Amino acid sequence: MQYYFIKYLGLVRKEKFCKTDGPPKGIEGNKLALKYGGSLKGVYPKDPYEVTMRLDEDRPKHIKLGSYISNTSNYLMVSSEVVKELKKFNIGEVEFWPFTLLNHKGRVHSKDYFFVCPENQFDALNLEQSEIDRGDSGIAIGIDRAVLDNKKLENALDMFRVNDIRYMAFSEPLAQVLQERFTNFVFEKAEQV
Repeated sequence: MQYYFIKYLGLVRKEKFCKTDGPPKGIEGNKLALKYGGSLKGVYPKDPYEVTMRLDEDRPKHIKLGSYISNTSNYLMVSSEVVKELKKFNIGEVEFWPFTLLNHKGRVHSKDYFFVCPENQFDALNLEQSEIDRGDSGIAIGIDRAVLDNKKLENALDMFRVNDIRYMAFSEPLAQVLQERFTNFVFEKAEQV
């Protein structure tokens, strides 16, 4: 099956959809689970709307709400309608955490969005053909080429975090539904061998 990588900026440049910048406020603990996968149970506050994301102050005219919130942090932030759609697919163990989206003045812009947080990463990379720069600690600091391995994809879910590289992959059927029925989703075809 063909897979696609989400383009985290979406259509922000063309259609002035909302874009956030930076990490959420109000989460004490492992925010990296939002980028790399993992659980936020025990980390997320009892009142989830205490967690806030603020619109990018460099784009004050970008206030249009899409089904997906563009960002530079590699977070998957989607509307409640998208959450319902995702649950119709084979996505494995995923946590959905609501938050408050604040406008440029710090006022509530929406409370209809969720962080989508797969609990696990999926080993899908062909390490021989992928070109990933890693720092001294082994963390991916640059990705020139991410190639998925078809053999590893035989039992893959419809949506997953790829290894430890902050990429989110979607099956062709799921990517197609998200682009056709919802707004601000952009995907690129993943290279597979």
